[in-house]
Amino acid sequence: MKRIITLFSILIGATSFGQLYQTDFSDWTGGDPDGWMGVRTNIPSSQVVEQGLATYGSSQVSLVNATTSHLRFTTQGITVVAGETYEIKMWVAASAGEIRTNYYDNTNSAYGTYNSYIDLSSTSGGSLVEVSQTVTMPATCTEAEFIISVVNTDAATSGLGIGILIDSLAIEVGTPPVATGKTIYEIQYTTDPSGDSPEEGNIVTTSGIVTGVMTVGSSTGTFFIQDGDGAWNGLYIFEDGTAVSLGDSVSVTGLVTEYFTLTELTSVTDITIHSSGHPQPNAVDIATGGATGLAQEQYESVLVNFNGNAECTNDDAGFGQFEVNDGSGATLVDDDIFSYTATLGSVYNITGVSHYSFSEYKVLPRQITDITVVGTAGIDENFNEFTVHPNPAIDVLYINGNSSNTVTIYSLDGALVYSGVNDITIDVSAFDAGIYVMEISSANGTQVERLVIR
Repeated sequence: MKRIITLFSILIGATSFGQLYQTDFSDWTGGDPDGWMGVRTNIPSSQVVEQGLATYGSSQVSLVNATTSHLRFTTQGITVVAGETYEIKMWVAASAGEIRTNYYDNTNSAYGTYNSYIDLSSTSGGSLVEVSQTVTMPATCTEAEFIISVVNTDAATSGLGIGILIDSLAIEVGTPPVATGKTIYEIQYTTDPSGDSPEEGNIVTTSGIVTGVMTVGSSTGTFFIQDGDGAWNGLYIFEDGTAVSLGDSVSVTGLVTEYFTLTELTSVTDITIHSSGHPQPNAVDIATGGATGLAQEQYESVLVNFNGNAECTNDDAGFGQFEVNDGSGATLVDDDIFSYTATLGSVYNITGVSHYSFSEYKVLPRQITDITVVGTAGIDENFNEFTVHPNPAIDVLYINGNSSNTVTIYSLDGALVYSGVNDITIDVSAFDAGIYVMEISSANGTQVERLVIR
């Protein structure tokens, strides 16, 4: 052990080729180690303690967090090379506790993907050992905070525990793993009951057509791609540094990650837009729930369609969502890409990207043409008591038939634009040109007409 420590001391004492940052935690100001306690630090200063008896330098840092919720100890912002891979090497000792690494992309205000925890109770057992993990900067990141995440350390004794001791740390340019070319199907298809990708943890390059781009919240700019029709052919790209559009043909290189069971490509190092304006893959018809519904792993990030029988059973499910059900079970329609106000009881044809977030399955329409009102629950579409003319209409619409009627007209985005009782003529001169859905009801039933206004 002493021989290895000496070699590491030589490394820390001199600038090595490709080295980005080094410290032996000997310099402290105001009770904190110099160069640390960055903006993304959330471990209290009282739990970051200077300790003596260092192997190299005069001090080492003790990180104490006896809880099961991780705490971050981060560097100040450091200039990095976009797309570069860095190795974080530490000499640590602990009788209990787990440690892992990550980065925060200051350029794009986004966290990277955490590495797996290293259990120091078995790796160290109280002795000083070297641990190493790599992180890869996104393609547009030029400044980052490097993160040390700790959890489950020993508890404080008399107000202070030993925790995890870090004696020295170096960040160097690493050798990035070689990316392997994979189709989306090869990334997604699995027979494992967990649904996890067989490529989890691997760096891959894949390609496809952009089928949706997030427009809401912290995920804005992340996107979906698909390289064929149907099951297993969609993938979520968790990278917002490159502006892509619906129909772009792209290739992407990144790390295959399972984020709460959703397969994603993260730590993206390259996005290439080859061409634009490509047609979208064909959406696969599925049920809203049940054995063939949205919750099937094979439809993750795939374009799907609820084909004309999805009734709105909850028009306000919270967070901009509404709920639809075709009789097989309810599912959510979310506004992460396109916002739509649904009408309770209306029946829709809905196309969108299948997604999983916040422990819920949902579909994400992308534009107004993805949502079409096809009627109202309980309507017999073969009922034809009334005639409507002219259709297309310009100024006036005439209704012939039973004089006892209720007329409602909806735009294609579900908004009610007209409602009347016992109408035989309707002034449509103020209507915008376009397609509308018209419902005419009497005691005998309800009739649906597709109305065109010019």
